[in-house]
Amino acid sequence: MYSKAFCKVYNEFGWNYFPEAFGEQLLIWLERNQVEVKESMDLACGPGVLCEFLHSHGIHASGMDFSEGMIAIAKERNPEIPYEVADMITYRPDKEFDLVTCTGDAMNHIIDLRDLEKIFHNVYGYLKKGAYFIFDILDQSEIALGEPIPLEWSDTVTAQFMITQNEEGIIHLKTTVYENGIPQFEEVITEVVHDTYAVCQLLKKCGFQVVSCDNRLLDDQPARGMKWFVIARKPL
Repeated sequence: MYSKAFCKVYNEFGWNYFPEAFGEQLLIWLERNQVEVKESMDLACGPGVLCEFLHSHGIHASGMDFSEGMIAIAKERNPEIPYEVADMITYRPDKEFDLVTCTGDAMNHIIDLRDLEKIFHNVYGYLKKGAYFIFDILDQSEIALGEPIPLEWSDTVTAQFMITQNEEGIIHLKTTVYENGIPQFEEVITEVVHDTYAVCQLLKKCGFQVVSCDNRLLDDQPARGMKWFVIARKPL
């Protein structure tokens, strides 16, 4: 679970560009494929950026996250949107949705494929027939290992983001925040890169139709580095 300090940094450093860009492309994809969405659920929603975007376009968006800090920020940002703290491995809401999303490589936080299967099985249960499950996963070939990425917050506060991988294939994403050059705190997030074929096979095992698995959501858009987008559908 993210610390409160990291949740604050995540929100205030402006790491909202990806869910916003994803949301814009998602609306185009929905329109092109004539998919109507009234109710959506965003798993591992973080500070709720994607939920806010969908909400602003007339969708009754909901979100959940394992982090109490992230949900607190999401509720503060937009109290009109229903959010809850939960573990997506066991999460089973009492309503069905037209669309379930999960972005920001949250699926890669799930280390064990057996837990990933539990998530897929549960999502299948709370999707309406014919509805879609869209999520992203990391692409091993695009991960920039060991290259520190500097981030600027203000004249005095900066951060550094670095990705490393051990011999077992476990990825560590380390964020260090500095004030006047002095480290203030450090957060390390653990992830693993899942084989895309294995992920798609698990989806099919749980009853889904795999519509696509590609490094872009829209065919006419540039590929997104580090990301594969998986589109799955619950049969009618």
